Amino acid sequence: MFKRYSKKIRERLINHSKVDPLFDIEFWQEAGVRARFAATWKAIEELYKIRGIHGYKLRLQRSIGRFREITADD
Repeated sequence: MFKRYSKKIRERLINHSKVDPLFDIEFWQEAGVRARFAATWKAIEELYKIRGIHGYKLRLQRSIGRFREITADD
């Protein structure tokens, strides 16, 4: 059926003159790759909405310059 996900909530009170990025780094590392990708994708969608771009089909860039096999000699 459906997977159940437990939701973790983390919060902190900070003084804006003493911002420490460690909290954010730890949060996103714990969140995992899927959560980081989903958050990034949502931010991209919101950016397009803010700029008034509607109906644009979002996609990942698929251009590749070249492939090169890496060997032990490189």
